[in-house]
Amino acid sequence: MELDRVKTAVQAGLNGLVPKIGKYKYALIVLLVGILLLYAGGGARDRPEQEQSVPDGTEQAAFDLAAFEDELESKLAQIAGVGRVELMLSLEQTGEAVYASNVRQSASGEQNGSYESTLSTVSDGSYGEQPVRLKQTCPTFRGAVVLCDGAGSHAVQLAVTQAVSAVCGLGADRISVIQMGQ
Repeated sequence: MELDRVKTAVQAGLNGLVPKIGKYKYALIVLLVGILLLYAGGGARDRPEQEQSVPDGTEQAAFDLAAFEDELESKLAQIAGVGRVELMLSLEQTGEAVYASNVRQSASGEQNGSYESTLSTVSDGSYGEQPVRLKQTCPTFRGAVVLCDGAGSHAVQLAVTQAVSAVCGLGADRISVIQMGQ
């Protein structure tokens, strides 16, 4: 009996609420979308800040050649017939980051003007600032030497050369695949 009275009260409340919702349905949709966006964007504040080395107001490009070589060695070792692998890569140039800056000229005279340059920054959303990066270039490789057990086979040499070429952007003439000694 009590349950029937509760059901009747809920139905009466919903019946009276539905016509009012129809009148404000677009406002409610906008409100719900706004709440969802606030909820989705709020996760950035909850994440711990990442440590970044920023010497003299600039961010360093993080490329670890040794880690890159180790990962490529492990991938090359999975090629059929390669066996043990040792890899050495040489860099033409390391990666580079170019940042935006604000340049201001102070006019102390008609011909004597000094320029002041400051790094442009933007808020990162967690009460900090990050420099504005205009472009980031990847490192350029000069050449590669691959020592492996299976280098006596032309098929293995070709497979290793193609793999290193694809990953490093080197031509086949800059990759040496050599038989590993005992």
